[in-house]
Amino acid sequence: MMRVIQSSPRMHYQDLGRFGHTHVGISQGGPLDLHAHCWANFLLKNDPSATTIEISVGNALFMAEEDSVIALTGAEMSARIDGRVIENWCTHFIKKGEVLKLGYAKCGTHGYLAVKGGFIAPEMLGSSATVVRNYLGEYLTEDDVLRSKKSDLGDSFIARKTPEKYVPNYDDVRKIRLILAPDLDAEVGEKLLETNFSISPHSDRMGVHLIAENPLPKLPGITSEGIPLGSIQLTPSGHPIVLLNDRQTQGGYAKIGNVARVDLPLLTQAKAMTKIGFEAVSHEQAVDEWREFSRFFGL
Repeated sequence: MMRVIQSSPRMHYQDLGRFGHTHVGISQGGPLDLHAHCWANFLLKNDPSATTIEISVGNALFMAEEDSVIALTGAEMSARIDGRVIENWCTHFIKKGEVLKLGYAKCGTHGYLAVKGGFIAPEMLGSSATVVRNYLGEYLTEDDVLRSKKSDLGDSFIARKTPEKYVPNYDDVRKIRLILAPDLDAEVGEKLLETNFSISPHSDRMGVHLIAENPLPKLPGITSEGIPLGSIQLTPSGHPIVLLNDRQTQGGYAKIGNVARVDLPLLTQAKAMTKIGFEAVSHEQAVDEWREFSRFFGL
């Protein structure tokens, strides 16, 4: 239904992720900004597991090869259809032959393109999620054809838009909430909550690398064990890493906490050198908020 005319530096298919294979070293993948992915599908009345395209940095062009209804969410990329400015966090009707243009991301880093019915993408191990480091899927490039599942577009198109209260400001990332490790050294925990970190340019889909003028106190390593999404490892350098969707499945660095699941999208959307701090949240509150999010989108 669309053809890639120009691809962004990192553009690929993502669904909710690939689960049940971490015991053999396969990462889960999935959208870095689950909030934006789910809203893109919600606006189109797709299943939340429908495949979207994660577009990092921006600067991409798509040609519609048939009439379609699409949704754009996530990073603000000054989107246009045949030169007409269109809104983010909204659905749009694109006619055959029209060109969708995305500029460079101005607010946030990752944008999400969804289509009515969902994109058709190769599935491996039960998921279309791209994890390049596991050789599962690959980046989309020029001339790739994007196909979608058949859907009824209806006789009349009515745009749907995400309510303002659910649209995050990716430039306003002051505090990220975390659950402190229950057995965490008191000095390390205190320093973690007091320190202002900067996001390293070396961050990627595996993890957000954090740097600070004064590194955290060092901790001894542990016997390698499983790594959950959002876990914070303390490297021997004293600079923490927040592990993301394409993380390794186990590791031996000390874990000092876990980012609250509903706060992860804000962290993943923050640009390099953004300054952030952490504040503690109870396990119970973090779980309650995640349950509410999951119920809303039917995850």
